[in-house]
Amino acid sequence: MQWGNPYLLFFLLLIPIFLVYLGISNHKRKKNFEKFAESRFYEYYMQEFSTFHWSLKNVIFIFAIFFLIIAIARPRWNKEVQIVKKEGIDIVVCIDVSKSMDAQDIKPSRIDRAKDQISLFIDQLKGDRIAIIAFAGKSFVQCPLTNDYGAAKLFLNLLDTKTVPSYGTDIGGAISNAVELFKKEEKHKVIIVVSDGEDLEENAIKIANETAKQNAIIYTLGIGSPEGGTIPIKEATGNVVYAKDDKGDIIFTKLDIKTLTQIAKIGNGRFFPITPQQSEIFEIMKNINVIEKKKFDSREFVRYKEQYKYFVIAALLLLITESLIIFKKKVKFKRVI
Repeated sequence: MQWGNPYLLFFLLLIPIFLVYLGISNHKRKKNFEKFAESRFYEYYMQEFSTFHWSLKNVIFIFAIFFLIIAIARPRWNKEVQIVKKEGIDIVVCIDVSKSMDAQDIKPSRIDRAKDQISLFIDQLKGDRIAIIAFAGKSFVQCPLTNDYGAAKLFLNLLDTKTVPSYGTDIGGAISNAVELFKKEEKHKVIIVVSDGEDLEENAIKIANETAKQNAIIYTLGIGSPEGGTIPIKEATGNVVYAKDDKGDIIFTKLDIKTLTQIAKIGNGRFFPITPQQSEIFEIMKNINVIEKKKFDSREFVRYKEQYKYFVIAALLLLITESLIIFKKKVKFKRVI
């Protein structure tokens, strides 16, 4: 036998205390009577009161409490085997953390909106494994493939535009890094690129072609606006300045819809521009859900069946019985000489 809450069994120590108290109270009743009357009148005084039935009520009540304590301690016996199967697909999210993602043409900023979108996406997952790759001029695995969504969101929250100390934006490198996380024999591989689309290395189209040949599906999520915005930089003094190019002109960064659309088309996926309604996340999920899912693993769990209900029933029956017992009795008064 096992117990779900074994520490609650300590309440059973109250049972003998109740029994001792019951015995003492019966003895004390007679002693108190003798303080104001002679003991020979005690039987006359108690002729309407059944000591036996009163004691029986108390004993039954104590047994009811006993069974209730056993019930809340959750006794378990009789083993049962449960087989839990996990099914899903592997998804790798490549999120752009280059300096252009600090632009605030999408409030509060591109990087913050990107993280919000991916966090919402993780909330929709059921059984799938997810990995997160951060990229700028270089890329690295921020979170390996996992179905621990809490851990994935924790790694996601740690991302900012200082995560990758390499300047530039290499979308192709991130896609290549993502492919390496999948097993070669996997039938379906899903990659989601979250970026403003400014591919400074200009190799994303070529790598997307190579990736598509490996049964990978690439979705792109555009973060930014076609009108664009400047890139704010907070100085040590607290002042905010804006990023400039080599000529000293303020950099104006725009969402590159064309590049992101091409990558998605070559990768047999779709391009989704970010919207305030966040509907694109649900559209991506709708596309992913039609993909055949594989079995990651199946595990056997042995557990004991909960048996507390029998003790609850016993306690209720005892309480009902206790309530039906009457300790007062109808008697004809006897004259005491």
